[in-house]
Amino acid sequence: MSAPASAAPDQGRRDLVRLLVETGRPHLWRYAAAFALLAVVSATTAATAWLMKDIINEVFIAKSRSALVFVAVAVLVIYVARGLASYGQGVILNRIGAAIVSDGQERLVRRLLAEDVGVVLAGTSSETVQKIAMSADAQRQVLQVIVTGLGRDILSLVGLVGVMLVQDPWLSIGVLVVLPVAAVLLGGLGKRIRLAMKRHYGLTIGIADQLRQVVQGFRVVKAFGLEAAMERRLVGIIDDQRRNMNKVAILAARAQPIVETLAGIAMALVILYGGWRVIGHGATPGEFFSFITAMLLAYDPARRIAGAKLQIEQGLVGVRLFYEMMDRGGAGGASGGGDLADPRGAIRFEGVDFAYPDGTRVLRGLTLDFIPGETTALVGGSGSGKSTILALILRFFTPQAGRITIGGQDIASLDAGRLRAAIAYVGQDAFLFDGTIRENIAAGREGADDAAIEAAARAAQAHDFILALPQGYETPVGELASRLSGGQRSRIAIARAFLRDAPILLLDEPTAALDAETEEAIRATLADLARGRTTILVAHRLASVRKAERIIVIENGQVAEQGEHDALVAAGGAYARLVAMQHGAG
Repeated sequence: MSAPASAAPDQGRRDLVRLLVETGRPHLWRYAAAFALLAVVSATTAATAWLMKDIINEVFIAKSRSALVFVAVAVLVIYVARGLASYGQGVILNRIGAAIVSDGQERLVRRLLAEDVGVVLAGTSSETVQKIAMSADAQRQVLQVIVTGLGRDILSLVGLVGVMLVQDPWLSIGVLVVLPVAAVLLGGLGKRIRLAMKRHYGLTIGIADQLRQVVQGFRVVKAFGLEAAMERRLVGIIDDQRRNMNKVAILAARAQPIVETLAGIAMALVILYGGWRVIGHGATPGEFFSFITAMLLAYDPARRIAGAKLQIEQGLVGVRLFYEMMDRGGAGGASGGGDLADPRGAIRFEGVDFAYPDGTRVLRGLTLDFIPGETTALVGGSGSGKSTILALILRFFTPQAGRITIGGQDIASLDAGRLRAAIAYVGQDAFLFDGTIRENIAAGREGADDAAIEAAARAAQAHDFILALPQGYETPVGELASRLSGGQRSRIAIARAFLRDAPILLLDEPTAALDAETEEAIRATLADLARGRTTILVAHRLASVRKAERIIVIENGQVAEQGEHDALVAAGGAYARLVAMQHGAG
């Protein structure tokens, strides 16, 4: 059981070093400027304690007018300098913090967009969003604690201890004995804080995910009367979070009584010893009050330094989350770097094996060809591998064996972005982004002008219904396109594919969620879209595939049979059975 416990601090130290090198070093000069200003703040704190000797001895005891003026001017200069330095370091650190957060989020976004589809889909959208937001900010928190701790608190403490040593070296040494005692007592809190913060991150992500499901499934919640069930689920996880945060608060607060008690002991001893020296051994009151002032002023930076380790422990949990996302393997565009020489060439699967990360095997030595310029339909039962074939052509995943070629080129040798530029895709969910209709169609081709967007909408038979909407092409579609009907969403997705104007067209059950009348209307639109392209159509409804030049039946990840509709029906094989089942169901 000791290995994991010792591994966590080692990992924390490695993350801290990496954070300083990767994230802190680019801002080194600005941190140096902030550090210098913090040093000014620290020096003014020590100077304030030093002046107490002259205030007591020269002003109040000797009643010197010149000393009075000097001290008053010195105090004014000290506090003006302190105010200006505090303002400067605050501005600099806030600007550095904003840059670190934005840079961290940009790095995570770029990493996210380069990921394999399977890696991203392994988690929830809420989890991804929350991790990006929280982990990027954790870097700022840790670096800011380090800089302010070094530049303000440690320097202030060093300056004030210097004043104490000058005024009374032996008493200072006695006071400093309590520092290692405090370090030992506070040392054990760090590990427990770190564990509690890991749970905090997990619960925060869980709350966000549950809320997302409630909002996106609000119609279902209302229709099935799930309000009470959803409330119980949300209240349960919120209560868990509350209890965990109470635990974090208790652990963090334990530092306070430890520091306060030790400070009280030290202060009582100082008063006893200092008073004894002034009363019985001729020490000046100025020296004593200068020492006391330095000690009192040293309390706050000492307390902050004691709490800094706990703050760093908390922040390093988020930093670890950041590096886990940045370092995880698999990037959708990483393999290859070549261009697709012949996007209108034949698409060929050669002995392809594929299993998903959870071990589910889908394709087994699959070999088949898709003829250029023709429409090939893939049919078969659920889980037979039809949609997986499209995902592999798009290089969302990589097969474990075999290869996939287009025009004789292995797609693994191609740049994924350039490969996908030759492909238009329409899926069964007809996904639309939360923007306007124009923006969603324009996603098909970057830089497309309004005329091209409207031409694509006309080709998809979407132009008329778009103009009938209150804001036309500028109509927001809403989250998950909730303001549009299924048929409208499908037509916009098809318009996006028309605008793409790619030589390869992949259609993954694009009419699955539509009624028969709408499906029939969109089927004609899809036929126009497929004309002259290498088209692969996945469909469960066999009425959609009758006019395909070739139909391939996939069973258990292999080709069961292939041919034209009439010939396959006449053969009485797997396809004929599918046709009979659908007719019987009808």
